[in-house]
Amino acid sequence: MNELIVEEVEKKFSAIEAGIKSGKGHIEPFQLARAEQDLASVRQRMDLGMGLTVVALVGGTGSGKSTTFNAITGLEFADSGELRPTTERATACTWGSAGPMLDFLGVDPARRIRKASILTDEEPEFEGLVLLDLPDHDSVAVAHSVQVTEIMPLVDLLIWVLDPQKYADQALHAGYLQGLKDRQDAMLVVLNQIDTVPFEQRQRIVDDVHEVLKKDGLEGVPVVTASALNHEGIDEIKAHIAATVSRPSINATTASAELGSIATRLQRTVGETEGEVTDESLRPVVSQLSKASGIGAVADSMRASGESWGQHALAKPEQPATSTVDAIRDGWLDTVKKNLPPSWAKKLTDDVAGPERLRRRVNDAVSSVPVTKPSSSNARLIAGLGILLLLVAVGVGVAAILNAGFPFAEVMWNWITVGVLALVGLWAFFMAGSLRKTAAKRAADQYETKVDGEILSVLRENLGEPAQAVLSQHRTTRESFASAAS
Repeated sequence: MNELIVEEVEKKFSAIEAGIKSGKGHIEPFQLARAEQDLASVRQRMDLGMGLTVVALVGGTGSGKSTTFNAITGLEFADSGELRPTTERATACTWGSAGPMLDFLGVDPARRIRKASILTDEEPEFEGLVLLDLPDHDSVAVAHSVQVTEIMPLVDLLIWVLDPQKYADQALHAGYLQGLKDRQDAMLVVLNQIDTVPFEQRQRIVDDVHEVLKKDGLEGVPVVTASALNHEGIDEIKAHIAATVSRPSINATTASAELGSIATRLQRTVGETEGEVTDESLRPVVSQLSKASGIGAVADSMRASGESWGQHALAKPEQPATSTVDAIRDGWLDTVKKNLPPSWAKKLTDDVAGPERLRRRVNDAVSSVPVTKPSSSNARLIAGLGILLLLVAVGVGVAAILNAGFPFAEVMWNWITVGVLALVGLWAFFMAGSLRKTAAKRAADQYETKVDGEILSVLRENLGEPAQAVLSQHRTTRESFASAAS
């Protein structure tokens, strides 16, 4: 479980870093500084060891904390005694490496011991455990109580070791327990030295402890009776510790929550979505600029040239006005910038070509496509053939008239030949006209297509690509923050 949340925290941290990097320049300086400061704080927490579970024994003087610590670890390491048994310094036993965490918690190197380095039984269910014996919370030394207060927010399980004679101590409840209502799921109360209480009175004391905790708002906190000296109840305490170790550590969950909070704040610097520039989204702009350049009129003049055999003047493309290009560009930008925050919208507007530059590029693109008269050589050839056939038909007809005295059958075939030649000639002549019109239409269509292609290339380079770069940058930033906030 810890491995999963550690991996999740690392991913969140990396996502926020990536989002800040891609969103650079679009995050308000104060907000950016705060995010970077908070990230540094989270990184410090992460470096302490997110796979570690911190369990702290907390209690007053003479409650038997240190004896309980020794009983849980199976070591005689924590200070314990019968005459003024005060814990002066925090003591730690770790199941695994936990140097940075112990440094942060202020545990003196001389007060640390690693369980696995001493015994062969490493207790795998305790892997990653940091067990602390904290200074007595009621110590006369102010520094001791301060250390207890500072360490508590980092602890995954607070084990309150209480003396059967002092469990109702007002200083304990008013100073500590009543302020830990939000931590009751991570608390365990051990009523130690239960062997000093007559058996028939034990349940009454346990019930009384539950009642006192209920008044503190800690109704759900379990109570375990124990005798650390006799090892009574120690296995039950260890079972609670093992259950805590199996869950994500508070260090990891807190880091995850803090990263989620940072990402949520940073999400305000991006929009909920962004558009995407494609050739299809640019085609309406191509059509508008083509119209503004008079390309339609040029194409129409080319089509009209196919209507007659005579000379026909072709129209020339025009240079679009800067104001027209500006209006077209602004209309397209309004669509593309939709949903973008102001700083991102400004970046997109600044990065694409301005109206004058765009006008020049479009004019160059239009001028690169020559306006030429449609070729009608094939049509002329077929028309000539048709005329030739008509002339031949006329000649055969004249011959038929001159030979009117010949046998009827021969004359009839002459007239049939005349008819066929005349029909074929007329068909060829009209077919030539159709070819001329088709060639003119094809040339006009090709001209429009080529000009549109050239304008589209200009728009890709001067509008589409720079705009898409900003939109992609925004998407990366937005998705990075969103993944860390979830």
